Amino acid sequence: MKERLRTLNKILKRRIKFIRQPVSNYVWNANFRQRVKYTKYLNKSKVKKHMILYESYHGKNMTGNPYAIFKGILKDPQFRHYHHIWAVEDEVNILPIYKNYKNVTFVKRHSDDYLKYLTEAKYLINNTSFPYYFQKKQGQIYINTWHGTPLKTLGKDIKVAHFSDHKNIQRNLLHTDYLISPNRFTAEKLLKSHDLSTLFNGKIADIGYPRIDSMLTADKNKIKKRLSIPSDKKVILYAPTWRGKVNEETDTSEKLLAELTELKKKLSDEYIVLLKTHYFAYKFFENSGMAEICIPEWMDTNELLSIVDLLITDYSSIFFDFLPTNKPIIFYADDYEFYEKERGFYLNIHELPGPLCASMDEVIERISRLSDMNEEYLPIYRQFLETYCYHDDGKATDRFIDIVLKEKDSELVTYNQNKKKKILLYCGGFYHNGITMSAINLMNSLDYSKYEIAVIEAAETHEGKEDNIKKLHSNVNVLYRAGSWNMTIKEWYQHQLTMRRGVYTKAMRRHAPKKMYQRELSRLLGNVEFDIVIDFGGYNPFWTLLFAFSKSKKKCIYLHNIMMKEYEKVINGDFKHRKNLKVIISLYRFFNKVISVSESANVENIKDLHTYIDNYEKKMVHVNNVINYKNVLVKKVEKKTIQFEGHDYLILSGGDANQGVLAMKGVEIPKDENINFINIARLSPEKSQHLLIQAFANISKVEDRARLYIVGEGPLEQELKHLAQSLGIGSKVYFTGQIENPYVLLNQCDCFILSSEYEGQGLVLLEALILEKPIIATNVPGIKSVLEGGYGQLIEHNIEELQQAMLTFASKGLETKEFDYVGYNRKAIEMFMSEVVGENNGI
Repeated sequence: MKERLRTLNKILKRRIKFIRQPVSNYVWNANFRQRVKYTKYLNKSKVKKHMILYESYHGKNMTGNPYAIFKGILKDPQFRHYHHIWAVEDEVNILPIYKNYKNVTFVKRHSDDYLKYLTEAKYLINNTSFPYYFQKKQGQIYINTWHGTPLKTLGKDIKVAHFSDHKNIQRNLLHTDYLISPNRFTAEKLLKSHDLSTLFNGKIADIGYPRIDSMLTADKNKIKKRLSIPSDKKVILYAPTWRGKVNEETDTSEKLLAELTELKKKLSDEYIVLLKTHYFAYKFFENSGMAEICIPEWMDTNELLSIVDLLITDYSSIFFDFLPTNKPIIFYADDYEFYEKERGFYLNIHELPGPLCASMDEVIERISRLSDMNEEYLPIYRQFLETYCYHDDGKATDRFIDIVLKEKDSELVTYNQNKKKKILLYCGGFYHNGITMSAINLMNSLDYSKYEIAVIEAAETHEGKEDNIKKLHSNVNVLYRAGSWNMTIKEWYQHQLTMRRGVYTKAMRRHAPKKMYQRELSRLLGNVEFDIVIDFGGYNPFWTLLFAFSKSKKKCIYLHNIMMKEYEKVINGDFKHRKNLKVIISLYRFFNKVISVSESANVENIKDLHTYIDNYEKKMVHVNNVINYKNVLVKKVEKKTIQFEGHDYLILSGGDANQGVLAMKGVEIPKDENINFINIARLSPEKSQHLLIQAFANISKVEDRARLYIVGEGPLEQELKHLAQSLGIGSKVYFTGQIENPYVLLNQCDCFILSSEYEGQGLVLLEALILEKPIIATNVPGIKSVLEGGYGQLIEHNIEELQQAMLTFASKGLETKEFDYVGYNRKAIEMFMSEVVGENNGI
């Protein structure tokens, strides 16, 4: 009775915790609370067709293109009934002149009112990006104007950027209906640098920047008066860009102050020198009590440019805006070599429409000879005007209103007329494993003239992820998940129940929060609709849920192993995959195709899983993995060696000198006089390296020349190393760890051996066949499909059979059968086309 009470008490505590969790999150977690509120407005708010929401530089000011567009619409009588919403970070960012306008409302960014208006406004205008939680509703029109022609690299082109730093801008662009561009160059670089050149589904309006209108039509006397600048003075504007990364800005305020002081001191009285800092850098002047030396943050840069006689800048895109004034520009940058190395440029920094100076003395000397400088740079100045400023005529705002609000046709508007079939894959995280290599091989074999391929990934990194993503075909669009999903409290409960119970019963199929999963995929993908979604990884329930309940025409999931064996797998006392697979197996029924990677694996998976899959006879199929035989054949000869203490070593990684230091990892080169076995696999229970090592220990007693190379990493690494030492064969078993190019070592060895308890297919078997290596492997599902027919020796899964097969090979060798890897690949691709893409022709 006491035991029963204790059990009931545990259950009660667990349920109370479950019930309290989202309530506690709502109270204490501001981010969670924000997303719940935003979801409420998403579900309940109605889009108001005469409402426009503006946001400039994350609410830091009322400037740039959004402000120019706002002014243009505000003065047009046709739109007098429109309601204008400005999102600002703080009240100080509000221009006082508009505070009393009845049709202009100001809201604090991230406030409840902001969340509400973000879901109500028909038109959303931004020059950077909306927050992670933003997602466009049906009926809303998102206009992204960006904020300048890029001299500096953007997105994934930034040399030292984290591989997914651009994720939220990328996501915003996926939601964008109109991309307002000052020139073709800007649209091209912006989209390409965010992996969206061919995937962008909005319209590109190459109409010039509305903010340039503010410069060309400004009341110069009024602006000078506002800034207390005498009318007879010439104005020099010093406008450097910012240094660092977002949230990691470099404080250059002291340096800028010194440079400004030097300029003022050495120039004649005819000049007034103004300092305009980037909005990321302005905060340092505020914190240092020096904000008064800067042009106020609320001042529109383009209105300011109208009174400028000479611009001094470095890498800022401000100079492109200034070009239509036909006034001189001096580029001052004392760190351009460092900046080129860290950030990078799209244009040659030495071929700009003005001199590049490395010191303030050079700048001052150039100012003293302005007329000579103007004449020297006139040809390139004109070239820049023709290339980047061909629409700067003061009428860009009118063109914007005609195209966006009045919906007039224009030859200046283009859109992606890509009619290719769109395929989206989740590849399992790009870990060092066979799934990753199979995905890379597949995507490197597709015809990109017919198909638009995108991969979606978590933004977090781990060892090897970035390098593996770089191996993808250059035409693959890589999308990253930014932020977290929007949900209601009810959906939180439903999702947690789904994660605990799976979707096996009719009740759970009713209660699973399908709309939340669809909403999340919409938040990530914006306007893009994919014809086919493929969960190529098959082990992550988050992506399986999103794909299972997506609205795509065809949904496929890959089974890279014998999944019930994976369900039962134990590592260090824990069921490695049970929690996730419990959910994933219940979702197989929602996919059109459930794909094993070999015929024999499919037989086993059908036997184990058919009760969970409606119409399994048609849904459960097999598609062989694609191999990259060209890569294997090239890599096998990329051999680097080094001699150390009388022994020759094969360099496995490193081997490049950096600043005089040579770091590397190597293994003793297999000797011709030895019998060299090699195993390449994850060091995990199902690979059964413990059986292989025990069998090899017995072999080494009678065959002193035997050596064993074990390539890979995994949770059993230390245990297996200890086993080899305890059996007295530590000096004959080489654990190399994970290596970038295993084909050199594989090619040097005599026999490949795979001791697995089960496999999905065993990609490494195919790679060993490409290199014409004799193979010994266990006669289990997956392996059997590859080797049957004489391509290797199939043995039972036990120590005795492994031992006997190695002894036989040591004494007699093993006959090999030629493997037609070209024909194999052709068939594998045809299978993919038939079962996944739904086309019978080859690629």
